[in-house]
Amino acid sequence: MRSRIGSAWMLLPLAAVFLAFAYTGWVFGSYSWGYLGLMEVWIIAFIVGFGLVVTLIPGQPEHVGSSLEASDIHWDAVLLVIGAVAVVAFFYDRYFLRGIEYFSVGVAKSRALLNQGDHASSFFSVFGNFFLFSFLFPLIRLVLLWEERKPRVRFAIAVIILLELASISYLMGGRTAILLTIMVCLASFVVRRLLGKPYRPSFFSYSRLLLFAVLATISFGLFFWVRSQAFGDGGSLSYFLNICGHLTKNTSLECDFGVQTGPLKDLANYLHLVILYGVHGAWLTEEIIQSGWSGGWISPQGLFSVLFVRLGAEAPASVFEGFWVPGPASLLNDLGLWGMLSFGVAVGAITGIVVGCLRTSRITFAVYALVFLVSFWFLSFLVFPTNIPGFVISIWLGLFLWFAHVVLKTVQSLISKRYS
Repeated sequence: MRSRIGSAWMLLPLAAVFLAFAYTGWVFGSYSWGYLGLMEVWIIAFIVGFGLVVTLIPGQPEHVGSSLEASDIHWDAVLLVIGAVAVVAFFYDRYFLRGIEYFSVGVAKSRALLNQGDHASSFFSVFGNFFLFSFLFPLIRLVLLWEERKPRVRFAIAVIILLELASISYLMGGRTAILLTIMVCLASFVVRRLLGKPYRPSFFSYSRLLLFAVLATISFGLFFWVRSQAFGDGGSLSYFLNICGHLTKNTSLECDFGVQTGPLKDLANYLHLVILYGVHGAWLTEEIIQSGWSGGWISPQGLFSVLFVRLGAEAPASVFEGFWVPGPASLLNDLGLWGMLSFGVAVGAITGIVVGCLRTSRITFAVYALVFLVSFWFLSFLVFPTNIPGFVISIWLGLFLWFAHVVLKTVQSLISKRYS
């Protein structure tokens, strides 16, 4: 195994799993042992597939060259402009064509209006949705090329990315864009290590990472607060009971830990909601393990909603619709134990193969592919990743952008040879 291939990142999700296990046991008085065991088996399956492949990769000299295309920010600029245009197109379709009054009804009710009625997709909708997450690719390059970029360049790119992310989150009225951005950023840290660099640029100290985590938690909590004002009575406890009751529907779990009084009751209740929404897959996993196949499919639903239904295919019966079921639990429900294990080994093996294609001094297609593979791995502990439409569209966008890059480079080469 190459020395530059670390193993700590493969165990990173285990910390989140233990926290979810401990939290749900604390608040509900019932520990999801099946969830804990299944997540550990999922990690082992991935490590087995990854390890078998990586051990077969011959060693390469470890060096970090200076030719990481750091000076070339043209693609970053182009993609950020395309992303800004996509945000404008998305807003135009929603505001002017669909008549959604963002500024009068608010972000929460705007999202509800998006899901009502049957609207034909306009050019603005298609363009906006497809290019909406263009900022992810400059984000990847920003993390990977941190040391090679000048501070003012890093600052400008980071500010534009944050503005586009804030706009997307507001227009979509959800937390998915923020979650996807966090996962891609974490995956980029991992790929830095696989490229022979430290996991974190020096700027991202542990104190700053903690600050970013707090800000992300606050942003998720704000969404719950906004929705409680729009659809509830504005009280944090009543909204907590409503959402917690929805997440624990058809289970024996009791939502009796909401805070009723005190100066920090709102903070505590919304913090509970943020955590509950992130870990509700724990008791859903437990239910799948105990009850077996639930009479419907989980893992293919996202692909059908984004692609196959538009091609005329009928979506299979769904189960746990609207909930986040972790990847291994989804696969256990759909494919059984051996199918889930085979899938985990396959994802690990594919990741190992892509690692073998890396070159420490170049940003290649393998780098972007590896970022999304690691993102897939991290996301799988929350939800089956293809059930997040933004993740699926981002992969298609990446393939499209790389194809466009290859075509442009080929044309440029032919022209230079023709006139040289």
